[in-house]
Amino acid sequence: MHPSPDDHPIEDLVDFYHRWPELRQEAVSLAETCKLEGGQREILGWMIKVIDRVGPADLAKENTDVE
Repeated sequence: MHPSPDDHPIEDLVDFYHRWPELRQEAVSLAETCKLEGGQREILGWMIKVIDRVGPADLAKENTDVE
């Protein structure tokens, strides 16, 4: 388990990618429990869906060490 962003700031795109499984839970929780307007909730939901589709090949230009 990776440290939370509060304990350890996200260093870069690759770090975010590797930490996404834990960060995703926080994003889903925000979407479900925070007081968001309808449009904001929809945008956050779409952002989660898009990030879920990111894979190692998408990060190849950022860092070639992604597996």
